[in-house]
Amino acid sequence: MRAELNRQLRRRRTLLGLGGLALVPVLLALAFALTTGDGDGGGGDPTGLFDLTRLSALNFTITCVAATAPFLLLSVIALFTGDPVSSEASWGSLRYLLTRPVSRTRLLGRKLVVGLGLSVAAGLVVVVSGLVAGTIAFGWGPVETPFGALAEGEAVVRILAILGYVLWNGAWVACLAFALSVVTDEPVGAVAGTIVLVIVVQILDNITALGDVRQWLPVHESAAWLGLLADPPRWGDLVRGMWLQIPWAALFLGFAWWRFLRRDVLS
Repeated sequence: MRAELNRQLRRRRTLLGLGGLALVPVLLALAFALTTGDGDGGGGDPTGLFDLTRLSALNFTITCVAATAPFLLLSVIALFTGDPVSSEASWGSLRYLLTRPVSRTRLLGRKLVVGLGLSVAAGLVVVVSGLVAGTIAFGWGPVETPFGALAEGEAVVRILAILGYVLWNGAWVACLAFALSVVTDEPVGAVAGTIVLVIVVQILDNITALGDVRQWLPVHESAAWLGLLADPPRWGDLVRGMWLQIPWAALFLGFAWWRFLRRDVLS
């Protein structure tokens, strides 16, 4: 496990992925600090979160999570989980790994755990960078939300809970990318294929003509974390969103294991 983690941490795509996410809050802080606004949001922010960004570092951090969660963070998760197996196959080193006295299940499990660990680290990078950049640009203070105010300590707990939900809501992306990583020998194909499918599913979720079918899409409750900003939190959609990830994650991981245990990678 340690060897796999060290290998992934030294890779350029890991450094670029984490560095890019760390840079986003800095750029957002500069954009908000150097521009003025009257707080009307221009009609493009139905949640009202962006109107409150300048009030404190904690408000700014929530904005950073909201800005990265729908696509950018999911893309980095796809990168970290869609690359490990396919890159080994493309380099030709996978066959040599399997000659060692380590079962395929154990090898696949290690790569999945490391990929998921890096995905969690990616989310934490957004929060930490947001807190640092927000503190410098806007100072520290309580959080004002569209539902009311939260004290600093409570707000930090809520932000961590929001991050946890956002990461859990990306479980289907991680498992899908991992499954595609097992299927293909090209890392670009696994990552790009996952990103394309993420976009397609998000588009489908916005087509009201699909009716109740949308409720079973893994992204349908992706914005339910807004309920954590209320006092008390609104748990209904949050709980449903958490349960919704389980069948999709199980489906993709089950396929990944089934395919890898039967795949001829030694020829």
